[in-house]
Amino acid sequence: MARQIETRWKISATLTALTPLHVGGIGGDVDTDLALAVNGRGNYYIPGTSMAGALRGWMAQSNSEAQVKNYWGDHESEDRGASFILVEDAEIAMEKGQRIEIREGVGIDRHTGAAAERFKYNRAILPKGVSVPLKITLDCQESHDPAELWQVLQALECGDIRIGAAKTRGLGKVQLTGIKIQRQDLSSADGIFEALLAEGQLQDWSELKKSAPYMPPARLDFTLGWKPRDSVMVKAEGDGIAVDILPLLSQVDSRVRFVIPGSSIKGVLRAHAERIVRTVCYLEVDSETKFNQQLQVPLVEILFGSAEKNQPNGSKNGSQGNISALAVDDCYATLEMTASDWAAVGNTPKAKDDTFTQFEKTLATALGGRSKPFQTLQPAMHVAIDRWTGGAADSMLYSVLEPIGVSWESIGLSLDAARLCRYHPQVVKPAIALLFLVLRDFANRKIPIGYGTNRGMGTVEVTEMTSHGSSLSDLDELMGAQTITSDLESLGAPLLNDLTQAWQQWVDS
Repeated sequence: MARQIETRWKISATLTALTPLHVGGIGGDVDTDLALAVNGRGNYYIPGTSMAGALRGWMAQSNSEAQVKNYWGDHESEDRGASFILVEDAEIAMEKGQRIEIREGVGIDRHTGAAAERFKYNRAILPKGVSVPLKITLDCQESHDPAELWQVLQALECGDIRIGAAKTRGLGKVQLTGIKIQRQDLSSADGIFEALLAEGQLQDWSELKKSAPYMPPARLDFTLGWKPRDSVMVKAEGDGIAVDILPLLSQVDSRVRFVIPGSSIKGVLRAHAERIVRTVCYLEVDSETKFNQQLQVPLVEILFGSAEKNQPNGSKNGSQGNISALAVDDCYATLEMTASDWAAVGNTPKAKDDTFTQFEKTLATALGGRSKPFQTLQPAMHVAIDRWTGGAADSMLYSVLEPIGVSWESIGLSLDAARLCRYHPQVVKPAIALLFLVLRDFANRKIPIGYGTNRGMGTVEVTEMTSHGSSLSDLDELMGAQTITSDLESLGAPLLNDLTQAWQQWVDS
C-alpha cells in the first residue's frame, strides 16, 4: 500500500554565504587535496544530501527521535520508511568577479613546534557572498503541522545552521533569505488538478513563524576587538615577484581583503588550551607520539573537537570522534582592494637598480592612491646568518610584505553550550572555565597569531572583549551582553568562584 499523502509543502529560498563554504567532492582538481563537489554539468554544487544532513542534525538537537523520524524517515522501520522531506541539489552560479579560493592547512607538532609530518593540505573554498538556491518539498497528511520544519527555517534565517566542512573553523555560515512557501492540497482530484496547473497556495511566512516560535539553543558568543602590536598576517600560498611572501587574501563581495582564517586562530587557541591542561595535570608530550595522538588531551578534545580514533581489533562500536563545541570565524582586515590591483602587486618585479620603486607605485595604486604605501604594507628583508662565515647564508635571503598599518575587524567565537549540555553535561563548567583562561591569556598578549610568531610577528592587543549568552541554564551570570576585562574580574565573584571550583574539581579528578 502506498503512503498516504494529503498535503505537499514547497519551499524555495536563497542561502547567502556569510563565510566561505566547502562541500567536498571527488576529482575536480588534481592540484587540490580537498576539492569542491562538481555535478555532471561541471558546475560547483551542494548536494541535497549535505544540506539534508545539516537540517536533520539541527532538528535532532531540540526534538525527540520520533519527531525527527516523522520527517526524515527511518530505514529500519516499515512504519516510516523513506524520508518525507526532499532537499534538492543546489547548483551554484558564480557571479562576475567571484572566484574559487585555495586555503592551506597544516598541523603543528606539539613536541617540535614545527609542521607535523604528513599533516599539510590545501582546500578549495567557495568565496564569501555566494548564493545557494534552497528548494525543499515536504509531503505529509493534512492534519500534520510541520512546526519543527518552520523552526529549522527560522534557524537558517538567524544563521544558526552551518553547512559543509570545517564549520567550526571559519567556514559554512549561511543565512536564509527570500523565503517562499506554497501549500498544495493532494487529498482530492480537484486539489491535485489545481496543484498541476499552479504551484499552490502562497503562505504568509510571518504567520507560520508565529505558529512555531523559535528558541535559539544555549550558546555563548564572544567578540574580541583587537589591534596588532606587530605586523600580523597569514602567508598566502603563492609567492610574489618583487616580494617573496605575501599576506593571504579572501574575497568579500566584489573586492578582496586580508584575512586570518578561523582555522589559524582556533589552532593557536587550542594549542594554548592544551598547554594549560598539560601543565595543571602534569601531562607530557613524548617525542615519539604521533601528531593525531598529541591532540588527545582531556577536556580540550571536548571543547575544540577530535578526529576519529582507531579502535582496538578494528571495532566500530559508535563514533569516537567529537565535533568542536567552539567555532571561530574568519577575521578580515578593513582595508579593501580590487582583485586585479592586488594581482598587479604580486606580479610587479623590482626596478632595474634592484629597488622597490616600481613596486611602490603599483602598491600605491592598489591602496587607492595612498602617497606613502609602505606605511601600510612594508617590504621587510630577512636573511639567515651562516654560523661559520658570519655572513648571509646561501639562498636564505627572502622578503615579506608585512601589514604594519592595517586595522582588523573583531574576532568572533561561538560556544555551542547546548551541545556541551547534551553530550558532556559533567564538564560544562570546567570547559567554560578553560575557555575563559585561554581568553584571559589572549587578552594579556600571551598568544600571538598568524605567520612568523617566533620571529617578532603576530603580537596583538585586545581592546575590547564582550560576551553574549542565550538560554544558558545554571549560568545566569553569563546571560545577555556584558563586557569582560582581561583579568576576568568583571564576571563577578560568585561566577568566578563557581567556575574555579568546578575547574579545580575536574583537575583533581
